[in-house]
Amino acid sequence: MRGNNMGSVQGIKSLTGTGQRIRNAWAFRGTALLFSALLALLLAVSLGCGPPSSGGAGTQAGSSDEIPEITDEIINERINTTWLREVPEENGAAEPIHWGFRQSEPKEIAVIEKQMDGTRATITLDIKTRSSPRSREQRQLAGRLRTEWELQTGWALRTWEIVNAENISVKYRNLPKPSPQPSNKEGNAN
Repeated sequence: MRGNNMGSVQGIKSLTGTGQRIRNAWAFRGTALLFSALLALLLAVSLGCGPPSSGGAGTQAGSSDEIPEITDEIINERINTTWLREVPEENGAAEPIHWGFRQSEPKEIAVIEKQMDGTRATITLDIKTRSSPRSREQRQLAGRLRTEWELQTGWALRTWEIVNAENISVKYRNLPKPSPQPSNKEGNAN
């Protein structure tokens, strides 16, 4: 009897091993299918992002030498990743600060000068901004800065990026802290 029990246990173990191999094979097929789908999607996206065709004899309207324009929209977007070092206080009474432009800050930006040189550009901006409303220290910043840009090419997209920002005349001013609003913690009805 004991021999029969051992045989059945070994039979169960071999079936369990077979089941594991089948699951591994299905997992591999699933992974291979997912990888193939991602590769096909990447290929479709990269081919779909090319310049439009002109409808002529197989030529394309745009070429790889065509330089995209740096628009006001691009400037307003890219300035949000830029840092200025050593921004002095307008009266010189406080220490210089580092200022990182954020999307949540209200900004007024005017282009003073734009020089394009192939895939590089230098743009002088007149900028006025202030801390975001939720910022701990409220400050206002105003003046001119020179930004250096490079056209960076990825797999399918070419984008202008700010690679350097130089302070020309930007200064900051500390704004007065808002007075605290009276709270109704005591339960007084108004």
